[in-house]
Amino acid sequence: MKKVVILFVAMTMLVKPLWPVAEYIMNYNYIVNVLCENKERPELKCDGKCYLAKQFAKESKENEKNPFGEKSPTLDILHAVFFKKISNIFLELESLQNTQHNFSNALIFISSLHVPDISEPPELV
Repeated sequence: MKKVVILFVAMTMLVKPLWPVAEYIMNYNYIVNVLCENKERPELKCDGKCYLAKQFAKESKENEKNPFGEKSPTLDILHAVFFKKISNIFLELESLQNTQHNFSNALIFISSLHVPDISEPPELV
């Protein structure tokens, strides 16, 4: 169901710029006879293309418009950084020496996975 909704939204976004063309095709006679600006000059053979060009311009202007409104964020956020100088760092030597033996038990398991003798593969007759 989620895929169908996503597909529907994607198709709507792809088809939206073509809506003026579909409207022009569906209402061709009305656009040519009533809405065409050049209906007094038939030698131009406009056939309502002037109306279609205006609709395309209007559609592209709507696409360029900011969907969040004309206001841009004007709030400046100041980041204050606080730090304290650390004068002395003490490391215990015992903890550093014990780190070498952390994985000694793992070697037992790794060495037990080794198979010393491998049998020969069978021969085909």
